[in-house]
Amino acid sequence: MKTKKQGLNVTINELRDLADDLESQTRQLNLELMGNDVVDLDKIWLINIINKTPECSDTWEIEGEKK
Repeated sequence: MKTKKQGLNVTINELRDLADDLESQTRQLNLELMGNDVVDLDKIWLINIINKTPECSDTWEIEGEKK
C-alpha cells in the first residue's frame, strides 16, 4: 500500500487555541468523572479537518476555525 501525504493549512495560534480547548475539555471531563477514572493529557483526540476546495490538495483546514 502506498502512503498518501496531505497538507493542513494552520497557524501556530490556531494550533495553540486547539490545544488549549482540548486541555480544557480534558479538565472538564476529569471534573465530571469525580476522580474515579481520570484522563491524562496523553489522550488521543480526533479533530475534524475539511477541504472547502476539493480540487486543490493543499487547502485543508481545521473545521470551525476562522481565518
